[in-house]
Amino acid sequence: MTDEQKKAVNFNSNALIEACPGSGKTRTITAKILKCLEEVKKSSRKVACITYTNAAVHEIEYRLRMYGTSDNEDYYEVSTIHTFCLNNILRRFYWRIPEYNTGFTILSPEDERYQEIVELICDRYNLEYRNREAFELSNREPDGTPISSLAPEVINDFWRNLKNNHFIDFTNIIYYSYVLILKYPSIAHGLSCRFAWMLVDEFQDTSSLQVEIMKIIASCNRTRFFLVGDPYQSIFSFAGARPSLMKEFAECIGAKQSLSLNGNFRSSPEIIKNAELLIPRLPPMIAKGKSMSFSDKAIYKHTSTTVEAIDNYYLPSLNRLNIEYGEAAILAPSWYSLFPIGRHLREHNIPVHGPGSRPYRKNRLIARFAESMCAYIDGKRIQDLKVLERELFMLVQNITGESQYEIFSYKGRVMLFRMISSAQTFRQKMPGVSAWLEGVAESISEVLIDSGLLGEKDKDVMLSSATDIIEDIKGNDIDPIKFPVVQLGMFAVPDKSIKLLTMHRAKGREFDAVAIIDIHDSSLPHWRTHGNQIGIDEQLRLFYVAVTRARRLVMYVTDSGKAKNKPSRFLSKLAILFP
Repeated sequence: MTDEQKKAVNFNSNALIEACPGSGKTRTITAKILKCLEEVKKSSRKVACITYTNAAVHEIEYRLRMYGTSDNEDYYEVSTIHTFCLNNILRRFYWRIPEYNTGFTILSPEDERYQEIVELICDRYNLEYRNREAFELSNREPDGTPISSLAPEVINDFWRNLKNNHFIDFTNIIYYSYVLILKYPSIAHGLSCRFAWMLVDEFQDTSSLQVEIMKIIASCNRTRFFLVGDPYQSIFSFAGARPSLMKEFAECIGAKQSLSLNGNFRSSPEIIKNAELLIPRLPPMIAKGKSMSFSDKAIYKHTSTTVEAIDNYYLPSLNRLNIEYGEAAILAPSWYSLFPIGRHLREHNIPVHGPGSRPYRKNRLIARFAESMCAYIDGKRIQDLKVLERELFMLVQNITGESQYEIFSYKGRVMLFRMISSAQTFRQKMPGVSAWLEGVAESISEVLIDSGLLGEKDKDVMLSSATDIIEDIKGNDIDPIKFPVVQLGMFAVPDKSIKLLTMHRAKGREFDAVAIIDIHDSSLPHWRTHGNQIGIDEQLRLFYVAVTRARRLVMYVTDSGKAKNKPSRFLSKLAILFP
């Protein structure tokens, strides 16, 4: 660990750590948890670590198992804020909420029941398809006011529909947890007694609603906080996050704010030079680690189409630098710009993962389970088996509306291996996706019916979903008989595919090479922010996040197809690099 990291870890009171991109904050947080465990293992208390994504949860848990001892697991919880609130507040006290006093079912955006309600509301208000992602991105202020690009009556109608059916989405897991902890102080007192420390990663992305929950816990004066974030990477205002919340909460709990991590272990000196031109840091970011040896210059290309830039410049650059497809990404301000790129690369047999890459709708009932099945068959990795278990759980829940936790038992594991055996046999006999999907849908239905988890009528639902996927593939002018089954597994485990991501989705990720497309003044900054300096500043931070995902190479792409929208004003900050 660096001296900066050690200083942060050894500070024994409330602290706010400002961490630049690639600063090794996961290492720092892991070390801090291990340090805190030395204290709590002498008591009946625990350490809570809250991260922004499930991927970060898994990474920290892996490191704790690697560097800690086997008895540590009883003394810490690593989770997202949604899981923390669900397990520690909502599941324990839901009966105190009139709307959910008989229970609730969580709906993820991938759940078909969630999609059906979204479609219902969209039809009711004549919304276009592109607006449908806004339901997932909507949030709430502490007083319940919607934070959404959708009209208040639209998102409120959506939430009301969920509530009337005893469903709850991720947003309302947080909101109703706040309602409970505010109305019943004993809940906050219990949490403060249970957790001696709360560590929060990516604190700049914490919403005002989440901050209010932490304030109530902090007011009990029994929990210390270790907060890690970067105001220069605050990009989720649409979800209620604001850079000012970092300082506001730090001052509320009297946290030390002078600690920082300024060494970047991810990016090359050239990438860091690009980032510092966009947003100069004080003190400046410093290159450290293996990427210091890279000296590849940033590339700017203005072509007739984005596809031309990818085909003629980005892909050849990957080949020239011996960068594998799995270590490359294409980022854009919105998924809308990525879709034609994904479709183009797929048609030219370039492995790709993201919008436009699947020739079928990913929310088809059995799609994710079929993908995970292929991934396990091809890789035989224990982590893929665990994913397959979760997908089977969600599949059964989507069909029956019930949570069958026995899927995670020994009986469930036996059942799963029966399915895997059948799927492997079908792979040998039926290399094309059409016959394989139909065979697998029927065989897993029979296993689930034999186990009492599905009824006979549910087999038709499974077979219908397989037919829908096949029809989707045909609709994309692909012969499903010739479409190889192996490609399904690549969507579940895309480690050998070029990633297509929006800039927001790329947060927390890193790649050897990054191409940033659609850098135009209508898209970045988005036209809705024009005349709004706060919005433009956030869009600059979004661009900064995209640039700092790269370890070795960054390419900026504009195209003349956007003739009405000139290249982004943000590119002028980098003009010195492209004389």
